Amino acid sequence: MNYVQTNYLTVTLQDLSRHVHLSPPYLSKYIKEKSGGTFGEIVRNVRMKKACTLLKNGSMTVETIADSVGYPNVEHFNRLFKKKYGMSPVQFRNKKLV
Repeated sequence: MNYVQTNYLTVTLQDLSRHVHLSPPYLSKYIKEKSGGTFGEIVRNVRMKKACTLLKNGSMTVETIADSVGYPNVEHFNRLFKKKYGMSPVQFRNKKLV
């Protein structure tokens, strides 16, 4: 988890498997068994938490935040954010300010 949190912008399952000296298929299964989520879900959760922090504590645009957490396509970021939190990033920011 520490490796994923540190390298969330570019981490791949292959990177992590090399880092921990396990094969990608075994690591993928191990992650699923221990966390209940897939590798992709874990990376997505880390990115979304970072985005929430930036939305709450800064004045960066949503486009800049999306790019800075690893989503160069802001529409894709907005879809994922809304799916996870039930509101758009702008709504999240405005809700936290009130």
